[in-house]
Amino acid sequence: MRITNQLINFNNLSNYQASAKSIYDINQRYDSGLKIQNSYDNSSIYVDGTRLEYEINLLDQVKQTSTKATEFSKNSDKALNDFVSKLTEFKTKLIQAGNDIHNETSRNAIANDLEGLKKHLIDIANSSINGQFLFSGTALDTKPIDSAGNYHGNNQLINAAIGANQTTAYNIDGQTLFLGKDNDYKKILTTNVSLIDNKTKLTSDATNYLNAANKILDLIGGNYRSEELVAQIGKMNPELDFADPAALADTTFYMQGRKPNGETFSTKFKVTADSSIQNLLDNIGYALGNDKNGKNNVVSVAINNSGQIEVTDLKSGNQMTELHIFGLTDVRGPETFKVGDRDIVIDPATHTDFRVTTEKRTVGGVSTDVLIVDSVNPAGNKYEITQVAGGDLSIQQVDKTTGANIGAATNVTPVAGKLVLNPADLTGGITAADFRAYDPANIEALSDRGARDENGNWVSSANLTDTKTITQNVEKGNVYLTEFIKSGFEDVLGNKSDAIDYNKLQFEKTDNKLSSNVSQVIKGTNEYATNSTKLSAVAGQALQANPNSNITMNIKSKDGTNYEVKLNFTDTNSNTTERYPTITVTPLDDNWEKPATATPVYYGNVYSGKYNEATKTTDGVITPADDMTYQQLNDIVSMVAAGNLPSGQPNTNVIANIDTASRNTYADANALKTALKNGVTDVQAQGIIDRVVDASGIAYPIDFTANGNALRDIKDAILGDQDYVTSRYNEYNTAIKSASSTINTTLDYRGNMVVTDKTASKTDIEVTLFEDRGRGNIEFTDMYKRDAAGNIELDAAGNRIIDTYQSTTGSLFSFTSNNAIAIDEPSVDIFKDLDDMIQSVRDGSYRGYPDASDPRTTGIQGALKKIDHLMDHINKQHTQIGSYTNSLTATGDRATILKVNVSSVKSEIMEADIGETYLMFQQRLMAYQAMLQATAKTSQISLLNYI
Repeated sequence: MRITNQLINFNNLSNYQASAKSIYDINQRYDSGLKIQNSYDNSSIYVDGTRLEYEINLLDQVKQTSTKATEFSKNSDKALNDFVSKLTEFKTKLIQAGNDIHNETSRNAIANDLEGLKKHLIDIANSSINGQFLFSGTALDTKPIDSAGNYHGNNQLINAAIGANQTTAYNIDGQTLFLGKDNDYKKILTTNVSLIDNKTKLTSDATNYLNAANKILDLIGGNYRSEELVAQIGKMNPELDFADPAALADTTFYMQGRKPNGETFSTKFKVTADSSIQNLLDNIGYALGNDKNGKNNVVSVAINNSGQIEVTDLKSGNQMTELHIFGLTDVRGPETFKVGDRDIVIDPATHTDFRVTTEKRTVGGVSTDVLIVDSVNPAGNKYEITQVAGGDLSIQQVDKTTGANIGAATNVTPVAGKLVLNPADLTGGITAADFRAYDPANIEALSDRGARDENGNWVSSANLTDTKTITQNVEKGNVYLTEFIKSGFEDVLGNKSDAIDYNKLQFEKTDNKLSSNVSQVIKGTNEYATNSTKLSAVAGQALQANPNSNITMNIKSKDGTNYEVKLNFTDTNSNTTERYPTITVTPLDDNWEKPATATPVYYGNVYSGKYNEATKTTDGVITPADDMTYQQLNDIVSMVAAGNLPSGQPNTNVIANIDTASRNTYADANALKTALKNGVTDVQAQGIIDRVVDASGIAYPIDFTANGNALRDIKDAILGDQDYVTSRYNEYNTAIKSASSTINTTLDYRGNMVVTDKTASKTDIEVTLFEDRGRGNIEFTDMYKRDAAGNIELDAAGNRIIDTYQSTTGSLFSFTSNNAIAIDEPSVDIFKDLDDMIQSVRDGSYRGYPDASDPRTTGIQGALKKIDHLMDHINKQHTQIGSYTNSLTATGDRATILKVNVSSVKSEIMEADIGETYLMFQQRLMAYQAMLQATAKTSQISLLNYI
């Protein structure tokens, strides 16, 4: 190999550069303290270092986040400390209010103190730090509680990131805190009417509350006699008149409600006068689902020291149980009817021979009383008795079948004063003598005990099956009403409800809002329903299991029109497999009665929309019953309340025409088309009717009285035509949107329906929702099975057998009910509960009190029970926020320790060792110097040195 100067110089330069770079790299280690300066210096070290740097930054972020979250949770913890302290003070004052020493002035003073504490609690609930509210969920800028105690935040938790894919909550949302649910608490119901010993009242003014050992005859006392009979012969004798309980009338108790398992029921049971109150309590338990052998009880039923019945659901966390109860006892006394200004006593000698009823009729614009007596013998006579001008009585015989007049009416001028009528006397020729003068001395002979059923038959009150007939008998004094619950609601006519009324009651009105009082609870989950909840989820069964299931609404709209809205879940006049719900809206008169000439102003189905990808438009869809939601029910209420109904055309006319066609014969298709299109102005609908009739395949002539199915097929085809449905949906949807601008209907956080009139500060709208139900007019069935002869069936052990049918006859839906009042239940509504407690103090009611300003409060005793629950609920949430604080503190400490450990590992991997680096520097420096010296020597070598 030839070594030239060029090669030597190249090698020298290369060695110089390599040595200089090596020394430079070592110097860089000194300056930076790192083993590498660039990622390409050592990819393994770089990757490990970068990963560890990320971990350190993450731990720094965790530390920072946990510190901020800890401060938030500590502030929440402190606020809850204050909340518990004020609740404790609230409870102390409640206990003070429960002492008998207070008068109205001192009670009001305590109530004012409690009001101040409640306002302080609201202030605590609205605590904020740096403009962020502690208890509004993730809506940090929303004030959670308004002055009325309503919650406006959400139920979302705020989460802090404490690691990769790791988060932890650090707040308590207000919905859980103020409106939450404790599944370790039981629902406790109470009646608010105290049962007293009315037998003792006959001889003493002392008020003695009943207990379980008392008898039913103690409950009824002197009320076995009518007031009129007492006025003539005196009160009952506690010793003589009660010596033989078998001679006293039985008492029948009527119950409705919902069992703990969510099943609705409506039943009645009869007990003898010498039965104990404990027997009554046991029967209440059986109606609610208790086992007669006591092995599988679902409720506990007791009577408290104030004579009020308390029902405890034995399943913790369950809040479905509802109860309504009243009792009827036949009263001995004369049966009196009013005809004009005359009182007519019906002679009891023929009570069982004649049906007797009354009704109001309008004659010449004047409301007239009509007394109707009808022989039970098919061959007997029927008479209508009215008062005419001058005070005479007019007796008109009518046909028993058609009601047509038979001959001319006979007018008589009876003696003055109260009259006695034996209807049998009318059959021998009508004279004034048929109406005898009433002699008070004969009152016992004119007295009987019993009631009139819906047809006017004289029966025991145990045979009454509907509330309308029961109310009529109570008003006439035929039966004594034992009240258990009085709520102060109003019925559809605006009258204060009594103990008989259950759920045909108006929504409560406050300014521009109307609210129901029964929460819609999902069967099985015990959660409150929302707008998106299906009705079937609350009913707990298929809505079409009973073809008569419905929701009936009586609504007074903004313009003052009274409407009946009938939402039938099953179209019984249909041949389709899926019988869709129907809506019928009919105007009513001022007395909420349906005029004889009334016709529906709207008929249709429940519609929704479905987007059609092919046409890029929305098709109308008829909603099946079990898919119908509360939002759709709310929409119906809003439309009618606003007076914004969908067009009555063409549905109403089509249905009316089909009804007419069902009674006629048609020679050909054109005749049928003409009949079905009568009054239908919608061109599209006319075309659909023509198309359906042409495709029906009907053989003419056809008599629809004998071919109803063919007509139902035509109806189904018309109403189910896609073009027809889409047009009706568009009208329906337009009406909903229009109504929403003035009326808002929704379910609130407790599943109560709330209707808001957006255009008024005080609304005139009225809303009543209920289920019109039963077999015919039957609302109550016997709790115990009866054989064909009407006798109660017994099992092998001699026990009465409960009839399972009664569990299926109750209302599937209740919205406003005169039901038992909840002393406590799993769910809380803190500020509304506090309001009820304060009202109980103002009223001075120690338990539920029907004459209080708010009969639905539970009294101070109930308030003390509830305040313990509220305090326990807050303490649970307090514990929860404490656990969040501890967890976040531990997370921050752990992040600090981990950062030290990771930093140490990173230091070992990335940082240069000074000693090692110094030795390496010395080595490279010596090598560098040696290289320079060798280069210098080499550069001095020349051929001249060898010449």
